[in-house]
Amino acid sequence: MENIETKELKTAFYATFSQGFFATLTFSMFMVNSPILFDLIDMTKTEFSMGFIIFGICNVITNQLTTRFLLPKIGSTNCLIIARLLYAFIPFSIFYFSSYNFFIFVSMLWGISIGIQAPNIFTQVAIIEEKTKKILNPIFKSSFNFGFLLGAGISSLCLGLEIDPVYTTFIVGLFVFISTLTMYFFGLNMKYDVVNKDPRFSIPNYKIIMFASINMCIIAFMGIIIQWSPLWLVTDLSAPIFLVGSIVIFFNLGEIISNMFASKLITKLGEVIVGPCFAMVGSTILVLSIFSQNIIIIFIAITLFGMLISNVMPIVFRQAVKNSQNPIPVTISHVSSIAFVGAIFGPAVVGISAETFGLTFNMYALGVIMFLIALLMFFIMREDKLVGVEGIEPTPPK
Repeated sequence: MENIETKELKTAFYATFSQGFFATLTFSMFMVNSPILFDLIDMTKTEFSMGFIIFGICNVITNQLTTRFLLPKIGSTNCLIIARLLYAFIPFSIFYFSSYNFFIFVSMLWGISIGIQAPNIFTQVAIIEEKTKKILNPIFKSSFNFGFLLGAGISSLCLGLEIDPVYTTFIVGLFVFISTLTMYFFGLNMKYDVVNKDPRFSIPNYKIIMFASINMCIIAFMGIIIQWSPLWLVTDLSAPIFLVGSIVIFFNLGEIISNMFASKLITKLGEVIVGPCFAMVGSTILVLSIFSQNIIIIFIAITLFGMLISNVMPIVFRQAVKNSQNPIPVTISHVSSIAFVGAIFGPAVVGISAETFGLTFNMYALGVIMFLIALLMFFIMREDKLVGVEGIEPTPPK
């Protein structure tokens, strides 16, 4: 029979799950509608990438400040409420005002809001994992996939019906805004928060830097799918407009399927197989499918790619907490801050590459880069005996 604490933590996990879902729902709707934005404000791919560079810079700075000053004062759940309120109407405002200067401005605001959210949301998951002794990170990651999936589906449908993105983003934004009530009533109680009593900035150890760098590269280059695949489908593969969000949909569908079975897979096969080994196979499948230039084959390959790389980031967070001597919030802040550096240089590299070599080249590059990232992770995890399958067993809160 469940005790009161177990019920509280279970409910809190669902609330934290909803936070991840709504964050990616709004982002996905913006990205799938981005081909229309190019026409509205007549910007280049490089100019579009500049918004994401600014997003990344604001994200990293806010991430560090939040963990050290905002979280100890108001708690992780209140931080998540503030973040959701901030980004709820950002996609709507971009399409409504249709101005490049405004796009740059709200990119700053978006970066700040996700900078507030990122350390708190992953800290909550780590705390709940530690207290329940369950593997929850892969399941939590599926919240992002559900958000991307629904956002891409709604946007593709509305584009096919020729509904103005201003209307769809406003309705969804209103829903996201109201949904903050779920965090207010059911979010993680402040008594469970692990407070960092020493706000001084610290340098993470070698292992944390290496694991965080893996996530940094993933964030830097996975934008090729999230940012550029809608445009790639329409321009290079001549897909009809109603298929514009298909790659985002199939990729996230594959990740959801994998995340649902991640705990059992890790228990049976171990994290080295489920993480880097699966990712290397998925990357190879992606590259081979692009050679075909066949939309159906690419859709199947993207689904398999999503399934096989989906557990890399959750495993990175688990290993980082295990290998850190710092309190959980500080460790998560280190990992997420370094990871989101990828959002600073990634868009610039990808944008310039798209302008110079084309979007198809970027898709090939994604497969090759993910293979190399997985190979690096394989060697890091083989270096020592790392966290086992029995649970996360993080360093006790200090």
